[in-house]
Amino acid sequence: MNIIGREREKDILAKCLESKRPEFLVVYGRRRVGKTYLIREFFNEKFSFYTTGIPDQKTKNQLKVFNESLSYCVVYAYQ
Repeated sequence: MNIIGREREKDILAKCLESKRPEFLVVYGRRRVGKTYLIREFFNEKFSFYTTGIPDQKTKNQLKVFNESLSYCVVYAYQ
C-alpha cells in the first residue's frame, strides 16, 4: 500500500481491521481528497459491505440508497 501521509487515519483503520468484533466505519469529508482511495487501498477489498454517497442528493435519498445497498448485500450473502 503506497499511501503517503494519513498516519492518523491509517491507525484508526488498522484498529478496525484488527478488532475482534464487527465494526461500522463511516468516512466523510470534502470531495476529491482521497477518501475512497484510502479505504480501497487500505482494506484491499477485504470488507463485507461498501457503498458511497450520491452527489447532490438529500439525506433521505442517501439513506434510501444505503438501505437498498445493505439489503442487497445481506440477501446476496445468504444465497
